[in-house]
Amino acid sequence: MEFESVVRGRRSIRAYTDQPVPDDLVREILDEARWAPSSRNTQAWSVWVVTGEALERFKAAFKAALQREEADASDLPGTVTEDWPQACSARAVELMKTRAETLEAAGEVAGPAASMARMADCFGAPVLLVFGFEACLAPAYATYDTASLAQNVCLAAHDKGLGTCQSTTLVRYPGLLRQLLPGAEEQRMVVAVTLGYPDLTAPANTFARSRAPLDEIVTWVS
Repeated sequence: MEFESVVRGRRSIRAYTDQPVPDDLVREILDEARWAPSSRNTQAWSVWVVTGEALERFKAAFKAALQREEADASDLPGTVTEDWPQACSARAVELMKTRAETLEAAGEVAGPAASMARMADCFGAPVLLVFGFEACLAPAYATYDTASLAQNVCLAAHDKGLGTCQSTTLVRYPGLLRQLLPGAEEQRMVVAVTLGYPDLTAPANTFARSRAPLDEIVTWVS
């Protein structure tokens, strides 16, 4: 696949088939993705490939935490939506509206609760990749580097016919992950990425996407 097709064609996949992903293919994707840039070539990231019974245990624990209404305990807390720039808020509202309209038109349930339920099930993906870094590192640099790796994973996966969805929600209970994942005791959790073969007929994967015009985000200085 040509580079432009990979970049423009990649999208967040929120419904997967039950076709298993071979371990060798996951390894191939990660092997390509590890060439992402990092500060001083530190490559200070960690990745856990969660499948099978381990994935089922994580999903059960995550759903139980939601049921208990546990507060978001993310290692890297985000900005409250009320403080977002107006343009960012408008883009998010447009996305939610378009997705909800597409789901409802297909007879599926939309809304925050339904969306969270699908996410808690990892959208039916057979693989969950969890990305983190050593807690002693400066979060700004380490998060940026780890995000570069995650983006490479998503692009490499799309190039090979697989789908992904990046989710910070799935790392909102990092204590669960540190209990489940070996060697994660001193790690900050950055993002989780679902991985699998996309269900190309699912409404969640077919709604129209948009990007801000180039001149809205780029300033030329001579």
